[in-house]
This record gives sequence, structure tokens and C-alpha cells, in this order.
Amino acid sequence: MTAAAAERQSNAFLFSFALAWAGGAVAYTAFLTLLLPLRFTEIAGSSDVGWLGLSATVGAIFASVGHIFWGWVSDRWGRRRAWAVTGLAGSSAALMAVPLVGEPAALIVLIAVWQLLLNCFLAPLSAYAADSVPNQQKGILGGLLSFGPGAAALSVVAISLAPPNLADQLGVIVLMVVLFALPLMAMRRAKPIGAIASAAHPPRSKAYRRVLIQLWVARLAVQIAEGLLFLFLYYFLREVSGGDLSLTRYAVTNAVVHLFSIPIALMVGRYSDKSGRRRSALLLMIGFLMAGLAGMGVAKDWNMVILSYGLFLIGSNSFLALHSAFSMQELRDPRNFGRDLGLFNLTNTLPSLTTPLLAAIVISQFGYSALLLGLAAFMIIPAGLIFRTDIP
Repeated sequence: MTAAAAERQSNAFLFSFALAWAGGAVAYTAFLTLLLPLRFTEIAGSSDVGWLGLSATVGAIFASVGHIFWGWVSDRWGRRRAWAVTGLAGSSAALMAVPLVGEPAALIVLIAVWQLLLNCFLAPLSAYAADSVPNQQKGILGGLLSFGPGAAALSVVAISLAPPNLADQLGVIVLMVVLFALPLMAMRRAKPIGAIASAAHPPRSKAYRRVLIQLWVARLAVQIAEGLLFLFLYYFLREVSGGDLSLTRYAVTNAVVHLFSIPIALMVGRYSDKSGRRRSALLLMIGFLMAGLAGMGVAKDWNMVILSYGLFLIGSNSFLALHSAFSMQELRDPRNFGRDLGLFNLTNTLPSLTTPLLAAIVISQFGYSALLLGLAAFMIIPAGLIFRTDIP
């Protein structure tokens, strides 16, 4: 075996990590987008929307704090996979307790606890990838991470086809998450190739901080667009379909479109590994994002809307997955990988604190087309930041 080959992780490790990461996406997607709203309707009646909005805000706060905290804990005491297993067990137990809670306020408390425990799984897991994967494999890792949204969309399909019993539906989610995480947890601990390489290249003072800030703001902008679209996606597609959109049709359509984005992300990630051109890969994905949003904003029939939605998902899923991997490459201090990735995770949670109200105002005054076209124009910001950033 050559020295270069020895400094690469096996395909088995990369696939196992991507599968575990997909399990994290499965853990929250179907629950937050489908089962939790239905549960609030059951226990809160006509005030369900208000309680759901409050739970989203509280959950985002605890997710933000939890990801940074558990990342720091795994930095401080190591044993990242042990912390991840603890978070997996705790969050699964919290999820299965949801049917036992019959008061809206108590359910919000449970959601806060669940978010803390879920991020005890996710934060050490992301830091484990930064520790383990060398820079020359960051692109293919990013491509594999795009499997997460597709797997999460498939979990929504599975739930929509399952018997309408909340405990059974939550059990399906927990089973999927555990099965997805099991291969990585059962493997031997990976050699910390990424941490060794990062430690050999110390931070670059102001230039280093500027790159991280540019990457952070660019990701935040894309997350705002994605979060706003997904928040109102079902209502938008229902309007385009003429009001005839069943939950199963919506779930299947969403899953199929998500799955189409995976091979694109893999190809772009592999290309960026071979060429070393990270910036062009991210800019290409932002181009897909803009085209998809603009297309949805002007399309009038179902087929064109779904085609445009597919372009959007190719761009957003691939950008976020590749961005996660490339951001790991820019981190320079292995002692703080978990904490620093927790700060990047704020781009996932902060948009849910402020943007839903703004979107609701825009939609009520100008309609969905105005929101979508506005988001397409908004993508100029991350494109400009990535173009100017000091990465290859």
C-alpha cells in the first residue's frame, strides 16, 4: 500500500458515516414536519398553529445551544462516538415519550429535551468526520452527505404509508435511525487523519477568520432560502395542484425529487476532490438554486414547478452537503472541531427564529411568486461571498 493510500479513509468508512448522518436527518425530518404538527392538533385543537410555532422557536434555541455544548464536550473529553451513542439512545427515548404527553406546554418541554439529546448525537458525529476524513476525500464525503435529505424524505413516505398510530410511527423513525447509525458505531475507531493534517497547518490569522466568516454567512443565506421554501412548500404545491394534493402524493413527489439530487452531488464532490476546485463546485450549486427558485416563481403548471423544484433541491442539498465538508477542511484546530462546527450549525437553526413571520407577511401581501423570486435574487449574496472567498 502506498503512503498516499494509507492516508485515506476506506469507502466502507465514508459510506457508514454518510449512513449515520442520514440517520440524524431521519430523526427530525418526519417528526418535525409531519407528526409533531398532527400531535399539536390532537392536544391543542384550534390553537395548534400557535403552539407549533412556539415549539419551533424553543426547539431551535435548544438545538443551537446543544450543538455547540456537545461539540465542546466531545472536544474536551474525546470519545466522540460514545457521546453520539448516548445522544442516540436519549433522543430515541424522548421521541417515544411524545404519545405520553397530553398537554401542549409539557410537549414543548419534551421537544426542548429531545433537541438537546439529538444534538448530543449530531455534534460529536460531525466532529468525528472532521477528525477522520483527509482533505483529498472531503468532496466525496460532501457528496455522500447529500444522501441525508433523500433518506429523510423517504422516511416521510414510510410514515405516510404506516398505520395512523403515533407510537408505531415514532417507532419506525427510531428503528430507521438506529439501523442507519449501527454500521459506523460497530466499526473500529478511524485514524484521525483529518485532525493530524489540520494540526500541521495552523490558523492564518485575519485571512483565516475572514474565510470562515464568509463561509458562515453564505451558508446562512442558503439555509434561509431552504427553510422558507420548506416551511410553505406543501401549501405552495397544493395551490399549484389545484387543491388536490394528498399527503402520500406530496411525500412521494418530495422523496423522488430529493433522490435525484444525490448523484449530482456525488459527481460534483468527486470532481472537486480530483481538481481541488472547491469554490467552483459551490458556485455551480448556487446557480442551480437560483434557477430553481426563479423557475418555481414563474411556472404555472405542475410539471414545470416540479422540474424547478428539482433544480432547487439539486442546488440546495448539494451546496449544503459540500459546504459542510469543505468547512471542515478550513478548520485548523482539532482541539475545537466540535465547538467550531457547532458555531457553523447556527446557520441551520437561526433562520427558524426570524424568517417564518417575514415570509408569512410577504406571502399574504404578494403571494408565493414574489417570495420565490425574492429568494432567487437573494442568492446573489452567497454567490458573491463564495466568489470572493480565499479558497481554491
